[in-house]
Amino acid sequence: MSCEKVAVNQAAGTATLTRRALWAGPSAVTADATVTEMDPHGNLTVFRSGKNRRVFVPGDQEIVGHADMALDPMGMVWFKDLLARKPKPTNSSPGSIYILNGATQRSFTDPFDTPIPIGPQWMILWPFDAKAAGLSTVMRDAGTTVMFSGTPYAHLHIRRSPWEGNEYHRGDRRTWTMRYERQ
Repeated sequence: MSCEKVAVNQAAGTATLTRRALWAGPSAVTADATVTEMDPHGNLTVFRSGKNRRVFVPGDQEIVGHADMALDPMGMVWFKDLLARKPKPTNSSPGSIYILNGATQRSFTDPFDTPIPIGPQWMILWPFDAKAAGLSTVMRDAGTTVMFSGTPYAHLHIRRSPWEGNEYHRGDRRTWTMRYERQ
């Protein structure tokens, strides 16, 4: 992010940025989360300190691929490694990033394509081999894709909220539609 964009974000006010950043994650973690601004080098400026380990970062809606995010500690390590262009991520266990208010992004393969809007998404940041897992590497508006396939930064990119779908509860009767009905 350019110095000019940081200045624009600061002018927008921390309350607005905090509110927007919190849209990126599930309500179960937003109340006690830390909210920060992140510069292009991964340095953080804290807007609000939190009690849990999740960090919310407002993105910049004017920059393709710079979405509002909610990162867990290993997700933060992975993301900072990516920003620093390290040869491979150094997270010692899987991390996660929520981008539940969506983003605008480019193709996984063509940097000159037309940006497209992507809805709610989240990532599991751990090396995945698309071929071995039988997963696609093609961008889609739903489902799971291995992004950055064939690189040390390959990871699961899951489109849709992790809370979509019907819940199963003990005692529910299974129906052929794979929906669960209360008894």
